[in-house]
This record gives sequence, C-alpha cells and structure tokens, in this order.
Amino acid sequence: MRSIASVLAVLLFLAGNPGHAVEASAYAALNKAAIDQHILPRYDALVTATAGLNAAAKSYCAAPATRPVADLQVAFGQTLDAWQDIQHVRFGPIDWFFRSQRFAFWPDPRNTIGKQMAELLSKHQSGSVDPELLAKGSVATQGLPALERLIFGEDASKLKSGTDAAYRCRYVEAIAINLAQMAKETQAAWREGGDKAFAAVMQDGRNPDAPYREPQEATLELFKALYLAVELAADHKLARPLGAALKDARPRLAESWRSERSLRNIQRNLAAAQDLYLNSFSPAVTDKAVDTAIRDGIAKSVTTANAIRVPLETAVQDAKTRPQAEALAAELLALKKLLGDRLPPALDIPVGFNALDGD
Repeated sequence: MRSIASVLAVLLFLAGNPGHAVEASAYAALNKAAIDQHILPRYDALVTATAGLNAAAKSYCAAPATRPVADLQVAFGQTLDAWQDIQHVRFGPIDWFFRSQRFAFWPDPRNTIGKQMAELLSKHQSGSVDPELLAKGSVATQGLPALERLIFGEDASKLKSGTDAAYRCRYVEAIAINLAQMAKETQAAWREGGDKAFAAVMQDGRNPDAPYREPQEATLELFKALYLAVELAADHKLARPLGAALKDARPRLAESWRSERSLRNIQRNLAAAQDLYLNSFSPAVTDKAVDTAIRDGIAKSVTTANAIRVPLETAVQDAKTRPQAEALAAELLALKKLLGDRLPPALDIPVGFNALDGD
C-alpha cells in the first residue's frame, strides 16, 4: 500500500517543478465554490441531522420499554451519513476543541471506546450522564461510534430493560445533545460574525486572523481535504477489514460494522470527493488530460463502490464477493496516486513535508 511518506516524496518533487501557472483569481474562485457549494451546505445538513437525532433520542428515552428503537436507529443513520459527507474537512472550526475526534473517534485499534464505555456504564448507580461533563471528557465516549454501540451493539436490548436501562438512555441522550451542539457551533463559526466568520476569514488574507495569507494556501488546504476523502476510504475503511488475502479478512475492523453501514460510509466519502472535485477543482484545472483522468478515476471508484450489493463485512470475507472489494481497493489506490501525483502540479500548489501530515 502506498504510504503517505511516498506521497510526500512525490509531491515535494512536483512542488519544485511546477507544471502550470495559476492566477490568484482562479484559486479564489475555487475556494469560494468549495466553501459555498460544498462545505457550508454540508454543515447545514449536519445540523439538521443531529437535531433530528437529538429529538429521536428524547422521544425514544421518554418510554424506551414501549417505543421501537428503529426510529432512533434511522436518525443515527441520517446523522452518520451527514458526517461522512463532510468528514474529510479536518480544518477550521471542526478542528477546534477536538470536535472532529469527539464527533467520531475512529479508527480505534486498542478498543479505547469499549474500555472507556464499560467504565462509564459501570457508574450507572450515579443515576445520569451529564452532557456537559461528557463533552469535556474522553473523545472516545462521546461520539457516533459510542452511540452505535449503545443502539446497535450486543447489549442494545439493555436500553429497554435491566438495572442500567435508564442510565443507558441518559447516555444516549447526552451523546445526541453533544453531537447537536458541536454541529451548531461548527456551523455558526463558519457562517456567523460577518468578516470574522471562518468562511470569510478563509478567503481574505488581509484579515489579521486569517490562517491563509494567499488564496493558493487555502486551495492547498482544500486539496488536502479532497485527498483525505480518498485516503480514508482506501487506507482505513477498506484496506483494514479487507486484509491482504481472504484468510486475512477482518470484517470487525470496518468503520461501522455494528450498524452494517461500513460500505455506505465509503460510498458517501467517494460521492463527497466527487462533488468537491467537480464543482471546485475541475474548473481550475486547465490541463484537460489531467482533469479528465481525475474525473474518470473518481467516477470509476464511485461506480464500483455502488455496485457492491452486500455489506462490506460480508464482501471482504466471501470468496464470491471479495473480488469486488479488491477491485475497489485497487481503484482507490490508483485514484489516490493520481490525485497526489498530478493535481498539485496542475494547480501549481506548493506542497511541503507537513502538507498531509496528521491526516
């Protein structure tokens, strides 16, 4: 698998050998399109979804013994979809106060979520879970993966009855409140405050608070987000459960295997990458051969992902369906290489050692 170090090596070479001069106005137009058409609407959708989840949690926990958990599970799915649609944006307000990690702590190779949730649930005699204290606590216990365990995990039935049923419901409600609050805070930071809104600050290098002094710097940040959408799908969400061979498949390393939404997560990530590229990057790429190659590469990966008709957890360990998952893995690696090798020089983006570090 292509390591991030090798990507950086290629990008460093390309940074020293720019292929195309790009006007500042082209970067500015790309940035504005990405913010207005891609980022802001997706944070709006996240606010709507988390508000729905919050309402569903309150409704269910008002009478858990008699109300079906299905409505709560549907609201969870809608929120997870909205998160997958914007998960690749790791800069700006979502990065403040560790919001991204708090929203979805994953991957979790040491089962930190399970261990810390067990400790939290052992305190059920305390009577409740304070949403404010939860938000200030461990990132592992307050986001979507923790909620998935509560409503889809092997102990999900304990929400309805048992010695800690009421406590579990308070925990569900606290997570929902926390997610809704983080979504609203993130949206507000992007949209509100006039010239101090992050959407404005990101585009105005003259602002003393601006993290980007030139439009080109903001474009680099957006490129990292585009690259990350593909990298997450390729290196983490698919490669980890797929393994090197059928015997190495580990379906429970998939992102959302308890709710059987692992494949859907990848599909949403790729659709988001496609939207970001087509509506923001593509108009700025003057090398039509590069533009066509990237368009086709993304479209091919989207088509292949959507053609898999069984849960990812099944696909990776079934000899009949595994070839589809392997084909998608190969396409994603090729797409990642294509983006890393050819898009930066096409846009004359200077990429340094830390450009993709930490993603």
